[in-house]
Amino acid sequence: MMNIIFLCLGSRGDVQPYVAIGKTAKESGHNVTICSGKTFKSFVEQNGLDFQACSLDLMEILQTPEGKQIFEEGMKHPIKSIRYARRVINPLYRKTMTEFYEACHAKDVIVYHPKAFGAVDIAEKLGILCISMPPIPIIYPVSEFPNLAITTRNLGRFLNRLTYKLANLGAESNNIKDINHFREEELNLKKRKSGEYTINRNGNLIPIIYPISASLFTDTKEFKEKVYLSGFPMLDDNILLDQETEEFLKNGQKPIIVTFSSMPLHDSESFLKKIADSLLAGGNRGIIITGNSGIKMSSDKNLLMKEFIPHDAVFGRAKGVLHHGGVGTMAAALRSGIPQVIMPFNVDQPFWAKRLFDLGYALKPLKESDSEDEFASRFAEMNNKDVIFQAERIAAIIKQENANRKAVSYIERLYKEWDKCNE
Repeated sequence: MMNIIFLCLGSRGDVQPYVAIGKTAKESGHNVTICSGKTFKSFVEQNGLDFQACSLDLMEILQTPEGKQIFEEGMKHPIKSIRYARRVINPLYRKTMTEFYEACHAKDVIVYHPKAFGAVDIAEKLGILCISMPPIPIIYPVSEFPNLAITTRNLGRFLNRLTYKLANLGAESNNIKDINHFREEELNLKKRKSGEYTINRNGNLIPIIYPISASLFTDTKEFKEKVYLSGFPMLDDNILLDQETEEFLKNGQKPIIVTFSSMPLHDSESFLKKIADSLLAGGNRGIIITGNSGIKMSSDKNLLMKEFIPHDAVFGRAKGVLHHGGVGTMAAALRSGIPQVIMPFNVDQPFWAKRLFDLGYALKPLKESDSEDEFASRFAEMNNKDVIFQAERIAAIIKQENANRKAVSYIERLYKEWDKCNE
């Protein structure tokens, strides 16, 4: 039996893989704690896991007008974003490191999100195993494609690998002063350089789990050798759909789902009209999951507007899905076995849009500015037998991966090896 703690910061999409794997770990006899922002307390505890709150709560920050503006328009106002980070985010990070340290006492294994600064430093102080689990392939240098945070353009094998080193060096740069203060004042450790513990810990490679499907990376040699791909974790929470959604699904042909989560649209009113018209042009019904995208419209007999619907509960009952390309939404779309098209916004989304299109698992990506005809064309392609066959084929592969169990088994194996080396 292990005492495992998962340190994770971010959105629901960031936290859910840890909860899914943690739930399976508990079912396997281990003690599991999730340490994250208090927004996720009920979500974690409803899944039977222990919860420890930390001060840095991204979802709470996004509810504030200033935080929402920085998240949506940060690239347009870099100076303002930097000042906000120094005034609001960095002090919360510093406080969170102390809370992480307190939560990690009497634990055997730390599994951490890259945003959880201080995780490796805490593991060093406590002399315990730590495992990096980024939700997207953004840490370990590979030659097949560049770091997603820098570019999606293939720069060649050498430069592709270099982008990871550059990104890793800068990953903690805004917080290294606070990290070193934490190391000196609370951990009694010497200062270190920014990025020093991104993939190595005192000269040894930190184990890395990517909770993504190996079937999407059969050409990536470095993953096979240095990184463990567990598959996409699945949280089997048996959520029932609300009555309005159930009635809509039962009373007509399968709809096309449109969802962009928290991604902000440039002109939500104009875009919504384009979506509605392009669905109507092909004789399609639709469900639009608005999230925080700014979309506002009333439902009618052919178009249902909902703020939130669990993706795994509804995708499998749809004709197809148009989404933003967030890894969690993409995984749910792949599992569902229905055609998908991605309209990416930022970060890893353009990467997934291109990769799934290249592999034949998604239609050609769209942009918000594309014409109504372009959207109608993609919706029409969802009727294509070859497109449907490819969607069903990758779904069958992913469903057989047993990702949660594989991740837990890998953690168990790493702990046994660690324990043996430190006897």
